[in-house]
Amino acid sequence: MKITIRVEVTTDYGESATFEICDIERPYRELEPAKVGLSLAEGKDVLHELQKIVVAMQAEEVCMLRRFCTRCHRFLELKDRRIRKVDTVFGTVPFRSARIICCPCGTPLPMEFPYSPMTEYVPERATSELLALEAKLSAQMPYRQVVSMMREFLPVRETLNHVTVRNRALRAGARIEAVQPRMREPSSEDTEWTLTIDGGFVRGRRKSECSSFEVLTGRLTAKGQASHVFAFVRNKLPDIAERLTAFVRAASGTDRPRLSVITDGANGLQSIADRLPFSCTPVLDWFHISMRVRYLEQIVKGMRAKTATEKAARGVLISRIDRLRWCFWHAQLEKAKNRMQGILTICRVIVPETPGVADSLAQLDYRARELVAYVDANGGATINYGARHRRNKPISTATAESAVNQVLNQRMCKRQQMRWSPNGVHLLAQVRCAVINGDLAERLARYEPPTEPRSPELVDFLEQLGLSDYEPQGF
Repeated sequence: MKITIRVEVTTDYGESATFEICDIERPYRELEPAKVGLSLAEGKDVLHELQKIVVAMQAEEVCMLRRFCTRCHRFLELKDRRIRKVDTVFGTVPFRSARIICCPCGTPLPMEFPYSPMTEYVPERATSELLALEAKLSAQMPYRQVVSMMREFLPVRETLNHVTVRNRALRAGARIEAVQPRMREPSSEDTEWTLTIDGGFVRGRRKSECSSFEVLTGRLTAKGQASHVFAFVRNKLPDIAERLTAFVRAASGTDRPRLSVITDGANGLQSIADRLPFSCTPVLDWFHISMRVRYLEQIVKGMRAKTATEKAARGVLISRIDRLRWCFWHAQLEKAKNRMQGILTICRVIVPETPGVADSLAQLDYRARELVAYVDANGGATINYGARHRRNKPISTATAESAVNQVLNQRMCKRQQMRWSPNGVHLLAQVRCAVINGDLAERLARYEPPTEPRSPELVDFLEQLGLSDYEPQGF
């Protein structure tokens, strides 16, 4: 058997051409399991050759159609043709890029200059699909693994390396950063959204600069709605509340959402809820309160009291700590503070006689004071957790911790021997969040490069000529 693959191309203006890509021979007498169908190498070669023909014919068609002036119907002169290369998903392909002399009929002066019409279609010498694919893979695995995988399955160029992939992924992150998230369809007015915020730490690139830095990560959820994650380096943004406001409004589809903000109360996270422009309910994570009470229970349980005074003190401490979690669960904050004050009083009044009891009392005093300071620092965020739990509403930052693990740990921390710069983490986190949220392609498609402002000298010159509104064609 002999298979010949040919491609027939018909342009928009009616011309057609046929190209032969390759011949594949499959003799019956030489047939074996390894030669059934096309091999991966043959498929990559076929796709690469087909891509070369498609790009070359597109460049020729663009050149032919753009040589006709739409205003005066003049056939424009061709300065020259240069060989250009463009990186695509199916390999790097060369094409002849024509440079056309622009028509002077659009201005009162004969301003003629050459420009290449293909520049506006491939401004970065790489297709948008390739940039999106490299960014998506870079958000899920190390850059070197991305290069290895692409070389395994796609006919990419041999000179492709991890530096190129990294630069393109970070460039995609900068574009996502520059595009505001699109407003979703507005949900029901009764929908209550929950924003959980937590922080994760990433190893810094240089210990002399910073050994590690914090990345705020969280998740926005609602019953019956898709969840959305976010992440950004905390010290990189001047106003965290402004960024979270845009994120919540875009994901919820309304300017005044019903929102609850759950944090663990560390590093001033609770103050973020106070700076949001709409009303929200701050909630202190129940797990962190419960674990601090658990510390007290374990210290008293391990106290080795031998004298009657020590045993009596231990019994009083157990009775006071036993109901402490209940007070927090039912929002009995005053009762909880009274019990903690009683614990501190006992720790400072009792004179220990048995070795080890003094250390237990000192440790209990430290943990109790830490719990008091923790509750006071997050005043107003301790709610009736029991009532909220019975209404099937979240009371912990479990979803935020899962977002930290999903966005940061799997890519940058766990089993990853890399050190990062704050800017690199921030931009790659935007790509990873866009991949998780499913809007990577949409946000990259909506990106518009900023226009370079005209210099004052050029503006004055064009105004003198009466051409202040003139916009030349691209080079």
